Amino acid sequence: MNKLKKFIAFLICMAVLASGTASFAAAGDEFVPSKEYKSFQNLAGYIQSMYIDDDLDKDELMKKALSDYLAGHDELLVPLLKAMFSGLDDYSEFYTADEYQEFQDSVDLTFYGIGITMIQDGEYIAIESLVEENGQAALSGFKPGDKIVKVNGADVVGMPMSDVRSRIIGELNTTVNITVLRDGEYIDLVGVRTQVRQSTVTKKILEGDIAYIKIISFGSTTADEYKTVLQELNERNVKKIILDLRDNHGGSLDAAVGVAETIVPKGKIIDVKYRDSKYDVTYNSTKESTDKTYIVLVNGGTASSSEILASAIQDSGAGKLLGTKTYGKAVIQGTYPLTNGSYFKLTIGQYITRNGHEINGVGLEPDHEIINQKKQIDSTIYNQFDFKTPIALGNSGTGVLAAKERLRMLGYFAGTTTNEVFYNDLKEAVKDYQRDEGLVPSGIIDIPTQVHLENDFENIEIATDNQLQEAYVMLGGKVENLNK
Repeated sequence: MNKLKKFIAFLICMAVLASGTASFAAAGDEFVPSKEYKSFQNLAGYIQSMYIDDDLDKDELMKKALSDYLAGHDELLVPLLKAMFSGLDDYSEFYTADEYQEFQDSVDLTFYGIGITMIQDGEYIAIESLVEENGQAALSGFKPGDKIVKVNGADVVGMPMSDVRSRIIGELNTTVNITVLRDGEYIDLVGVRTQVRQSTVTKKILEGDIAYIKIISFGSTTADEYKTVLQELNERNVKKIILDLRDNHGGSLDAAVGVAETIVPKGKIIDVKYRDSKYDVTYNSTKESTDKTYIVLVNGGTASSSEILASAIQDSGAGKLLGTKTYGKAVIQGTYPLTNGSYFKLTIGQYITRNGHEINGVGLEPDHEIINQKKQIDSTIYNQFDFKTPIALGNSGTGVLAAKERLRMLGYFAGTTTNEVFYNDLKEAVKDYQRDEGLVPSGIIDIPTQVHLENDFENIEIATDNQLQEAYVMLGGKVENLNK
């Protein structure tokens, strides 16, 4: 074990093997030792009181035992480190090098694909463009217009784009076998997965010159992405913005502040307070005034950096919050690297909103509380079964379409619902459904299967985005235009 690991092991020993009356201040809970720890502690006590050498100390015995146990067993160190950090609070965490990369990729919305953009083309998912000219995709032989037929030998014709995409992406520098249809010819190609970064900010201009902007997470590029979107809106003279922060769990503090600087009028954005007050910092906006009208959508999944931005907008009067109460995470984590590539994330501070509110464990109350509703699906607008005729492989007609629609909504069928031919992918979906429902898994949509499907379908609840609708109306839009 190298010096770094020995030092870490020593720190763990000091933290974990403190006296039984110790408490974890960060967590606020009294330390309650496990029965295994108590057994370990009791045996060390027996040794201290009975062993021939009366110089032995119980705590030193326990520290030495743990140190010797870890020595030469690197695989035991990581679980112990994870246990130590997770025992502090809900947000502190220890990452291996690979785990930290995955964490950072999830915040920055980075994934590993083959460098193409895709588009729906009938039953096919086709290559719309190559992300980088003369890049890896071009070197691998892919061309715009290629229709993707197979991914790693599996037929993907009729699959939704999301399913095809999930099959293509994978680990960095690995390969994926793809068969494409080009000018009537099937061509087998090998794609190499490279880093691709998805935008964390998306926008749409709605009817009535109302912008809808969604910030998915606060990554390293989010502030710049938002400023680019804002510039486009300025060029089109769009003054009304619906900013969607729902289910945005946060990310970078700097990214949230960077976005706030473009929205919040001159003054404080947020106060950040640390254990040592000399490190306290106040983030301010220098923007003279707000020239746009903002309505910010929030819910119980709006947390951390999202709450920093939302609170600054609300407290400054730059906009109104609409939706439901936010999560209430007002503590800040610092992330620190170790020489072996691993990282730890530790809660080191908390933030106070512009108007002095402490919202940790409390959340932000919206100015307009709107709860999204659910309603049962209207089955009459879909294709119908006749409940008289069994439907099997090779059949076609409205009954096949009805089965595809219902099985897709129930999560069994991933193909297109516009083709009325009963292919093998539908048969497999039917068999899966029949097994789950206790029916004979024949793959034939007989009358009992049709009845079961219809009953399950009619019980599906569809969510209505009342929050988006209300925000749109408040900014002068009409619901019927939003539904378009």
